Amino acid sequence: MKNKVAKLTVMTALTAIAGLGFTVNNVKADTSVDGNTEQVVNTQVQSTQTSTTPSYVQLYSDNLTQVKAAQTINFPSGYTLDAIRNVPDQWQNPTAAKAASDELEKTAIQGMYNNNYQSDPAAAKQAVDINNLTTDQVKQINQYGLGIVNQARAEFGEQPFNQSNGTIDTARNMSLQYQAKNESLMTGSWHDEGILQGNAENIAAFQIYADSIPEFNNLARPFATARGSELVNNNRIPLFKITTMDDLQACVYYGIMGMLFNDADDYFGHAKNFLTIDQSVKSMALYPSLTYGLGNGSINSIPVKYRVENVDMHYLWVQGNENSNSFGNNGTVAVWNTNDNGNYAWLDGVNTTNNGQLTVTGWHATNASQGRIYHYIIVLDQNNHEIARKLVTSVSRPDVQKAHNVYNATNSGFSTSLDLGNALANTDSVRIISRYSSVADGNSGYVDYWFAPVSIDQNNYACLDNVSVINGKLQFAGWNATNRSANRKYHYIILIDHSNGNREIARQFVTTDNNRADVANVYPNIDGAATSGFKVGFDLSKLDLNHQLQIISRYTDDPAGNGNYVDYWFSPVTGNYSNQGYLDNFVINNSGQVIASGWHANDVTKFEQNHFIILYDTTSNRQVTVIKTTNITRNDVAKAYPSIRTAANSGFKVSFNLPKNSILSGHKYVIVSRYSTSDQGNGDQGQYTDYWYDPKNLL
Repeated sequence: MKNKVAKLTVMTALTAIAGLGFTVNNVKADTSVDGNTEQVVNTQVQSTQTSTTPSYVQLYSDNLTQVKAAQTINFPSGYTLDAIRNVPDQWQNPTAAKAASDELEKTAIQGMYNNNYQSDPAAAKQAVDINNLTTDQVKQINQYGLGIVNQARAEFGEQPFNQSNGTIDTARNMSLQYQAKNESLMTGSWHDEGILQGNAENIAAFQIYADSIPEFNNLARPFATARGSELVNNNRIPLFKITTMDDLQACVYYGIMGMLFNDADDYFGHAKNFLTIDQSVKSMALYPSLTYGLGNGSINSIPVKYRVENVDMHYLWVQGNENSNSFGNNGTVAVWNTNDNGNYAWLDGVNTTNNGQLTVTGWHATNASQGRIYHYIIVLDQNNHEIARKLVTSVSRPDVQKAHNVYNATNSGFSTSLDLGNALANTDSVRIISRYSSVADGNSGYVDYWFAPVSIDQNNYACLDNVSVINGKLQFAGWNATNRSANRKYHYIILIDHSNGNREIARQFVTTDNNRADVANVYPNIDGAATSGFKVGFDLSKLDLNHQLQIISRYTDDPAGNGNYVDYWFSPVTGNYSNQGYLDNFVINNSGQVIASGWHANDVTKFEQNHFIILYDTTSNRQVTVIKTTNITRNDVAKAYPSIRTAANSGFKVSFNLPKNSILSGHKYVIVSRYSTSDQGNGDQGQYTDYWYDPKNLL
């Protein structure tokens, strides 16, 4: 450190003990331990049991010479089988179970303080690689672990469990299935019923140091030096490592001690499995499953992550094939090709989302990532400017390990979302970098993989769903979605009159009716698509529907609707309509009724939907009468005027019942067909469009 003393802080993972429910008479229970525990196990293990099945070793036998170290278990006063049995199962009575468990804990927890592992000098000379245990080492820890469990049973007069090659082999196969599925108590996994097939199980899980950071290497203590009191508080567990059989035995020992004495959170389910449950299978073996995780620490107040290994020790009550005689885990933990200098990676997908996130999935595997425990995904824009980065959690990718047998390939996957924020609006393409770095900020000591650029959809999508006249307003409803709106949070609809010099008539801020899940389904890669809707209305008194009216959807960074904006111009919705009509009949009959029929075609009727027929005296310049009518079908008109979309519904036929002598001789009369937005009076209360037919002298 060049004359500087580094200040180091290390936090190991937590320990946990957890119990599950019953299967027939079997309890499945878990316990995980972060850090180190100490135990004192005593030497004298006595047994008179002989095995009736072939076995490598009967751990609880007349000659327990395999147990090299003398270990005693000191049971606190009041820790009895009845006290354990009196803790109800949680599923039977949760309240009573917690109360009884908390009461027993006051006594039981003393066992963690009163029991410490007694180092075995011979075992301390035997090097161990927990990832490559030999058959003899597996047998040795099984011999040791069963001896500890049976010693506890002997203390209470319980018959010992036995063990055979078949038991160890079955425990090995089950445990390695957990490992293959990357399941650990430390990562939230539980008992796997698909693996257990109804067999009883206890699990004790620890995390041990598994990295090569120079500053931390000397801080990681041998597990054999642990003290039981160090494992009581999960937040104050030292950093431990396993390099010898002495350390591995201590790991086994403290796992059992934790399940006996520090098991209140699991209602002493582990202790029941060891001591009070009448197991239907009397043979027990243990075997580790191994997965990886991260620990947290600091060097000179700079946060540092380091690799830890989750050691889940499975205690299983099982039977198996007695012909088995090889139990090592050699090859079961990934052994990579150290001579492979390749840098391998693949992007499975890069997509933007409705909430402005960039989702990135894929994998990156290389031997150069060893010692570089910080895995970042970095996003660059089209100008190679960094716009986002995120520290990612590894995703299991056994498929990658099969294709590229390099360091940690089996955990080389990533799946994450990065918030592009305002940068999305001006980003036409992104380039993803996968980076393994040895420092927390990811800016040095790294190895990168640069993926090819990926385009970002910057199209401007919109649709005008409906234009109608309601309550005296011209209403527009539709949606507009674009990633370019990411930095423009104000949405306006602006109404333009093209027939009057492109004059803006009015604008409205969009505040309601903007939820559009249908748009988000069609455009899942567009930011804000789910809230891209609008519904606004403009006062008809300020409009002329025969003018060419057009709306603009605008996203802007200006509260007033100006400033930096992106627009979508919809097609004009009104104006330049053809106004056509013809009067087929206009007479007065013998009864004095005025009969009028004909047609009036104009697409303005999309908005002016009220049809009035007016009888007008042009001589005296006055309205005689008016009728509000319903249009009739005129397919002949539609054929003659195909450009008028509403022509097929343009016909009318009315009869005016007038008082006697209403029609005056010498006066000329005219029929006026009027389409209006108002349904009151003769339609002159709203926007309207007239067609005046030729005047006529009716008498």
